[in-house]
Amino acid sequence: MFAQIHDPTGPTTAPSSLDYYSLLSHLLNMNDTQGENKTTESLSFTAKSSLQRMVHELLGKCDVTLDKLSFDQDLYDECKKIMASEYHLPSPRYPWFEKYLSVGVVIAFTSYAHLPRHHRVQIAVHTSFATALDDIFSHHHQRMESFNESFLKGVSQDDLILDGLAKALLNTSKYYSPIQSNLIVTSTLDFMTSLIMEVKIKKMESFDSPSFAAYYRDMSGVSIAFAMFIFPKGIDPATYIQCTPQIGMYINYMNDVLSFYKEEVAGEEENLVSMLAKESSITKYEAIQRIADDVAEAEKDISTRLAGNKLALDGWQSFKRGYVRFHTSSPRYKLDELFELPYGLTVKETEGGVEDL
Repeated sequence: MFAQIHDPTGPTTAPSSLDYYSLLSHLLNMNDTQGENKTTESLSFTAKSSLQRMVHELLGKCDVTLDKLSFDQDLYDECKKIMASEYHLPSPRYPWFEKYLSVGVVIAFTSYAHLPRHHRVQIAVHTSFATALDDIFSHHHQRMESFNESFLKGVSQDDLILDGLAKALLNTSKYYSPIQSNLIVTSTLDFMTSLIMEVKIKKMESFDSPSFAAYYRDMSGVSIAFAMFIFPKGIDPATYIQCTPQIGMYINYMNDVLSFYKEEVAGEEENLVSMLAKESSITKYEAIQRIADDVAEAEKDISTRLAGNKLALDGWQSFKRGYVRFHTSSPRYKLDELFELPYGLTVKETEGGVEDL
């Protein structure tokens, strides 16, 4: 699909770029730690109750149980070995990357539990690089602005993390059909562009375009890539491709709903909820309710459209439940402060899946 990128096996660029990342990650962790002490008291009892009720209603409409899964240590250990051997990120040397790898592993074993293990490893790797870049971009955007151009030219990014994401993108064709692989790549390139846009958005004084918030959310959510991850190449894309916009909406908007609590207590404003509220001159709680309603409608439409193909429907049903578990099983979303979260059973323990594809 694309020319192979330079494989940075030597120490020419790695030490300088990774030393920078290590320092930056340390500073970001300090900021996170300083903010933890002031988060739990930020929302009133009424606000928390309203949010709890809305989430329960949404999950009821989507036929999703509110529970969580135990961390898959075996998958994590396997991914750590691959990061060291194939991406030149040994954990002892780059311990700061472990938290991003953990995010990738959690979404892989929760949302994609129905897929073969090698698919889950690929998804975990892809997600970990994207998450790391999303976390640090505003402090590091000069290095990343040329990512898309370098990727298309097939040349080195001169940065171990950026080269890692590029390599992960090139590996997608091993696991997915040409249509899926192309969409995964273009969705990720759009995501990288959205990071550049985010720097500019912070300088904007108003949001008066009625469709910009949704447009930007589509770019920043990598949702089409995560939608394509759901279906193994053994399932004909014709059976699910028309659902792609709705699946993308479910992915983005369910994330917005389940991220709302942590973003509110952190005082974050650069998100879809805040942008939609400003565009429509409504409160953020009215905006999040609109988003939740859209999620429920999207899920209903997806399940209806996939009803004629059992494998595609089973994959979707597993993903939609697992995607909620990704949020409940990830400490970053702080949902254990809002809900009692019992441990659930995995797909393998309950309903089998499509691992044979």
